[in-house]
Amino acid sequence: MLNLIKSDLYRITRVRGLRGSFWQYGLSLLVVYAMTVAMTIFVRSSLFESLAPGTANPVNSDFPSYTAYLASMGGGIVPLCVCFMVVEHALQELKNNYARSVLSARGGRLSYFGGKVVFAGVLSAIMVLLEIVLVTAVAWIGGYTFATFDSPVELLGWFVGFWINIWALAVISLVVAYATRVSPMSYICSFCFSLGVVASLVSGLAYSTGGILRVLQPIRPALETLVAWMPSTSLGNLADGGQMFGMRAADGGQMFGMRAADIWGPSSLAFTIDPGIQALLTGVIWIAIASAAVLAIARKRDI
Repeated sequence: MLNLIKSDLYRITRVRGLRGSFWQYGLSLLVVYAMTVAMTIFVRSSLFESLAPGTANPVNSDFPSYTAYLASMGGGIVPLCVCFMVVEHALQELKNNYARSVLSARGGRLSYFGGKVVFAGVLSAIMVLLEIVLVTAVAWIGGYTFATFDSPVELLGWFVGFWINIWALAVISLVVAYATRVSPMSYICSFCFSLGVVASLVSGLAYSTGGILRVLQPIRPALETLVAWMPSTSLGNLADGGQMFGMRAADGGQMFGMRAADIWGPSSLAFTIDPGIQALLTGVIWIAIASAAVLAIARKRDI
């Protein structure tokens, strides 16, 4: 498995001609962030003031914390890039018969597909680290400011939560890719999962149980719970930054993170726990579920 993962990493990072997907998606991120910096500098210039006198600055450059800034700059594009990279890599290996060439037995098959799950996690970590480096440089160049700097616990908690939930989305994308082996469907599903489209649809269904879909009212708590425990929802909650991993006083003691009501509100019917812990558990749970699905597909489908 380790050799297969090394081979995967080598192929996505091939420098010659920048043919590896890491360079292609990395350059895309660089272009997006460069355009963001250019826009920020432009709206602060006298030229913008002369073109639109009295117009408020349309670009937000003040953030409550460093991790809130990181989440704002990468919360949508980084998960999408990782999911697309994983799908592209998986389907390419199936189409060019690379997967068939490295498989010889059922045990080898499980090792191969298990390696793809681990590879998705390694790739997720690499892309999150790349995003941190790029947007930190953007903050310095563009003059972005933070009201507070996160504590080490808050920074680490945010990073781990952000990473494992992106990993979970990547493995879910693998499930679709291996189950369908259809490129358009795999990319569309990856888009819908990573950007929260699926979570929004389920949330809308739960909301509709109070109106036109009243017959589904008994399962509303289950629907709201499903939404609350989706990786895309956790990434949305992590947009508040690492404060959910800080310490707060409670009844004379200390509790980990924010209160659930701070995130979900008092009217929520979902089963939730401390948001910081829930963000971590959500990623772990979905990685486990999606990994089991990938391995089940590996046992059943021909390569």
